Amino acid sequence: MRLAIWNYPAAEFLVSGFTSGAVASPFEIERHPPEECAARFVQDEVDVALLPTTMALQAYDDIDAIPTVGLVSWKYPYARLAWKGGLHDFPETIAYNRRHAQEQFVARVVMHEHYKVDPEFVAYDGRAPHELIEMPEEAALLVGPDVPTLQAEGFSMDLGREWFELTNYPMVWGLLVTRRDRADNALIESVIDNAKAAEAHRDVWVQAQETPANLNAFYSEDLRIRIDRLGIASLTELRTYLFYYDVMDEIPDVPFASREEDEDEEEKKEES
Repeated sequence: MRLAIWNYPAAEFLVSGFTSGAVASPFEIERHPPEECAARFVQDEVDVALLPTTMALQAYDDIDAIPTVGLVSWKYPYARLAWKGGLHDFPETIAYNRRHAQEQFVARVVMHEHYKVDPEFVAYDGRAPHELIEMPEEAALLVGPDVPTLQAEGFSMDLGREWFELTNYPMVWGLLVTRRDRADNALIESVIDNAKAAEAHRDVWVQAQETPANLNAFYSEDLRIRIDRLGIASLTELRTYLFYYDVMDEIPDVPFASREEDEDEEEKKEES
């Protein structure tokens, strides 16, 4: 089986249980930008893919998400707003790459709900973060694996932290998904075992990254790959905003796959 994962270090941690050899892996791992992971999934070229959560929610009728596993964080150095002013000088226009629809949506919600401003988002095709900074708009939405080390003049706003301050929950950036009814017990348990192995070896993985201290702190303290009750609450907030901001006609379900109980488990329940 083939699994498409984002080419971000945070996403690499998500599959590090498989790549470490700590658990048996049925997957061949591919690494691509998020939009390419989505494209390969839509074209049925991979069996499992990490999709932006907003995209997964919009496709909830056609996919199954692996339960309890995702890309979750309280901060997120891979998505930030940058402008030359500050919190008392909000931008009226923001340049962004139209491929980063989820980050644009989060930024829109944060700016309106938290700061009571509604800047115009100006979409560009295929612009890298360093190019967006040079656009004529007053601010730029910077997204990607190079953003943590990108130097931008002026003020910088971490979207993960802003989401947390708005909702009191960590942001669920991505869900691992399959096509509807393809997530059998073996696949689900394999991905969950990987997440457990990755968490168990987090310290070793962080030390191997040789990253600056601020990113080490993010990997050690702010990044999670398990969706617990706080993650579920965050998904509820996100689903609600998708509806109230007219992105969707209804509040979507979270399309988590169900694990089938085997006969032994069913018998134990009946006996109890």
